[in-house]
Amino acid sequence: MHNFLKDFKKTMVKKGIPDEIINQFDFSSKNGSSPEDTQTVINLMDKLLSKEQCLSIMEEQGCCTTGKPAKAHSDFGKKYANKTISERIELFDKLETHHRPPCKLNDDGTLSVFWGFVNEGDHICVCGFVNKLSQIVSKTHCGCCGGHARKLLQKSLGIKLQLKEIVSSAVSSKGKKSCEFLFEINSEFK
Repeated sequence: MHNFLKDFKKTMVKKGIPDEIINQFDFSSKNGSSPEDTQTVINLMDKLLSKEQCLSIMEEQGCCTTGKPAKAHSDFGKKYANKTISERIELFDKLETHHRPPCKLNDDGTLSVFWGFVNEGDHICVCGFVNKLSQIVSKTHCGCCGGHARKLLQKSLGIKLQLKEIVSSAVSSKGKKSCEFLFEINSEFK
């Protein structure tokens, strides 16, 4: 089982979060990394850290960013390296993985990424971790899915992305909205 708690602590250190703040977190877990323990850490992040710090930590997380999904995105990026970002997005139906969130290049140069499923008109969270929780989760938790999308899209689109905002979440909107992430495009890979 993936240990999110250990990853959160490593990322906090990497991002320069002061020790006096890090020491207020309990990164231990008798269950390895249970959804409840992870949510407890995320709730404390929301209290002790700025929105920017939370997004910076969460964009480094994300499951399914190696193996077949990563290879499919990497292969796609290499195959269409001569295409613009817009052209690559239009070709996403050729991306050979179900890990291909719909994207929209915005007029201001940012990238909107949408993720989730729709069931009988309701938007459904894709995160198995979140779906095990009985309470509504902070949108900060959804930054993990943003991290998933970020890591894969950087490979397929040939750009560096930074999570700017979690615009909406299926969970926090009680199924009324899809998950939407807004990314700044920092540069194209050369």
